[in-house]
Amino acid sequence: MLSAVEQEQAKVVFGLIREASSLEVVRDFLRNHDVPISAANWDELYAKRILPALESKKVALDDLSVLLRQVEEYGKQHIFLFRCDPANAVKILARKRIEGIANELNQFGLMSIPLHLEIPDSPEVVDIRLEDAPNGSGPLSLTIKICETRESSKLVDDNLDTNKNQRVKVYQITKKRAISIAHLDRNGLLQIRIASRDNSTKYHEQVSAMIATILKYVPIGSFEQVSLSKAKDTMYYKQEDFAGIIRYTTTTAMNDYGISMNLAAPNLSKGLSEDDGSSAAMKGFMDKKGFVTGSNIWLIMPGDASRQIHVLLSGELNEFAVTGTCTPGEYSYVIEKILSLN
Repeated sequence: MLSAVEQEQAKVVFGLIREASSLEVVRDFLRNHDVPISAANWDELYAKRILPALESKKVALDDLSVLLRQVEEYGKQHIFLFRCDPANAVKILARKRIEGIANELNQFGLMSIPLHLEIPDSPEVVDIRLEDAPNGSGPLSLTIKICETRESSKLVDDNLDTNKNQRVKVYQITKKRAISIAHLDRNGLLQIRIASRDNSTKYHEQVSAMIATILKYVPIGSFEQVSLSKAKDTMYYKQEDFAGIIRYTTTTAMNDYGISMNLAAPNLSKGLSEDDGSSAAMKGFMDKKGFVTGSNIWLIMPGDASRQIHVLLSGELNEFAVTGTCTPGEYSYVIEKILSLN
């Protein structure tokens, strides 16, 4: 039987999985643990499948924590890329160094047991992970997860009192949990993955706050931004090479005079390559020293053409966005593809 503390922890973790995922994803998880999957809804799935599996030890609480990581750490993010020399990255990732900093910041426990927060009062580090190489050559990567609460307001009432010359507006405030990730690989690539915001396309403040939070672990002064300009140009100039791999729905370009040109498909199911006229117009613009400043694309997953990941290449020079949810494997494919074009 689960203890009262374990039951409460399971309830919280499952609730977070429920917010970040789908019934089908959790059913796949249960299948992989040889647990029956039939359930009419989330509540029934928890009561009839998850809890019994935990109590029978077919599923461990750590398994739920791993699932939570998989469903909330990838997708619906704006990603900012930085890079340092691989030799510096190896020094930064040294286990003794990371553990010493974690101990100094009273975060050492997070290296073994993540903190599961629902709506924290302020941004907080909730998980610190060093992934070791199987051959014992040292850490491969460092992942730091930060949880915060975001608020959004929606106007629900607007009353004008002409007698008092007063106007009263009532807003409904909604609080939402948001997860952002810092991930450093041994090859020197640093990803700052900020949870997408509903009403903003600028993330400078969020990136600065993230960097400040992880600064002791990851000295940002050792890093440079990874410009994605070459990847944007490559995707434009080699569109024919990427048939069946990338579908283009928007391309924005600019020239040295500050004049910009934008091509957009009529809807998300269409691609720019379907219209020769617009393609010719953009080619003429690019031939006169134009350069691509933004792309709205869909990366088609290998082996499943029906599965396409929506990616925005715009904003800061080192920024791209994955607009929807995706699996760790799909995210890995996306970032590897973008970097391979750069």
